[in-house]
Amino acid sequence: MSVEAIKYDSDLVLKVQTGTDPGTVEPVVKLRRYTRVKPEATHEAVHAVGEAIAGLQVHPLVEITRQDDLRLEAG
Repeated sequence: MSVEAIKYDSDLVLKVQTGTDPGTVEPVVKLRRYTRVKPEATHEAVHAVGEAIAGLQVHPLVEITRQDDLRLEAG
């Protein structure tokens, strides 16, 4: 049986450093999630938007990620 994965939703996630844990001196990282990204948007376009939004943040950017939701259908 073959299974087809169909992308139906996508999120842009920015990881930003909001401070440092005083006990461990490790960075404190928070997620900024932007939902309802068009699934057909290219990775380059999503990354460019992530960089633009990160430029508006007070906290420094750690990482830009994209999370895609897939529906699996038996074919």
